[in-house]
Amino acid sequence: MLRKKTKNILVGLDVGTTKICAVVAERDEKDVRILGIGYAPSQGLRKGMVINVEKTVDAIRKSIAMAEEKTDVDIYTVFAGIAGGHIQSITSRGVVPISGSHGEITEDDIKKVVNAAKAISLPMEREIIHTIPQEFIVDGQGGILDPRGMSGIRLEALVNVITAAISSAQNIIKSINKADVEVVGIVLQPIASSIATLTKEERESGVVLIDIGGGTTDFALFVEGSLRHSGVLAIGGDHVTNDIKMRFNIPTNRAEEAKIKFGCALMNIVDENEEFILPGTFGYPARSMLRKELSFVIESRMREILEIVKSEIEKTGKAHQIGAGLVMTGGASLMQGALEMAQEIFHVPVRLGIPQNVAGLLEEYKSPIYSTGIGLVMYGTDNLEQDGFYDMDDNNVFEKVVGSVKEMIKKYF
Repeated sequence: MLRKKTKNILVGLDVGTTKICAVVAERDEKDVRILGIGYAPSQGLRKGMVINVEKTVDAIRKSIAMAEEKTDVDIYTVFAGIAGGHIQSITSRGVVPISGSHGEITEDDIKKVVNAAKAISLPMEREIIHTIPQEFIVDGQGGILDPRGMSGIRLEALVNVITAAISSAQNIIKSINKADVEVVGIVLQPIASSIATLTKEERESGVVLIDIGGGTTDFALFVEGSLRHSGVLAIGGDHVTNDIKMRFNIPTNRAEEAKIKFGCALMNIVDENEEFILPGTFGYPARSMLRKELSFVIESRMREILEIVKSEIEKTGKAHQIGAGLVMTGGASLMQGALEMAQEIFHVPVRLGIPQNVAGLLEEYKSPIYSTGIGLVMYGTDNLEQDGFYDMDDNNVFEKVVGSVKEMIKKYF
């Protein structure tokens, strides 16, 4: 079969705890169009980190194969998402004298001050994956997003520095490589999800994105158009499933089924006497259960997750600046009562985060569960090198991939 040329093809690979998703897109001068999505159950990761390379590689191959079959495209390179409890975000300050003629700030001055801000001491096992300017300060005047062309003596920058454990990132990259696919960029998952789901107006007004996946909960805070804080909690929808499993003494697959079909994040919106049938298994007969009992278990864990995110946002001192409210995405956001719970906890408007502003998206893919994968291709569409490939040395793959993404991040933040 004659397959499409790969020059204008981009692939986002969402390597998640419960599923691995490959999103294939084609770019042109004006737009990016989704051609198809392949996916497979993920069994080799826990809390966003690889715990079984063989199972992870197998799931990646299956998702890639499905995507190739759906799109008639041979996949060789991908943008990969990264998450996990090892991700850390800090704000760092850099200061440099302005060197341009007549004190005019140049692109070189901006590079110098950002480099000064990221010159922080890190343990040997950690590496910077994103360096995102939050604001610039010229001779004490703050709140400046782009200081080029301004005049002054001293330039400061507040920079969001995001770091990852080198070993965890390398295990993701190596697993993808073992599946015969090359990684051309790694992107923090909440950054990818935000590109797919948030509007420019929301970022400028102040917004919190929460992406609750299977193994992790990712969050990002945007104020005045800039990413001010982000993080990854090693807790997600799988923990809700495990709570149900332990409370009702049922297998994991039955607990997941009950969560998806009958779960509700708020007890007070469930009818007191509403029942559902829990199918029998392992010799145990089917039994009737009150949906309110199931909701009690779910609400406890979901409330814990959202309260932790709220606490992290409040630590930034910018919780009062989220004028556009909160956007929830990821699989758990589809649960009945999830948005209402978030609104109750954060006391701001809450909406569902669905991929938007992308062509060729079938109705079945207009879902929060595909936000990260679609965000990855949207991120890559304006940043991939002209020939579609990076020259990477396998022995130094992590450093080279990170280096490329540091340059690409400028477009969005």
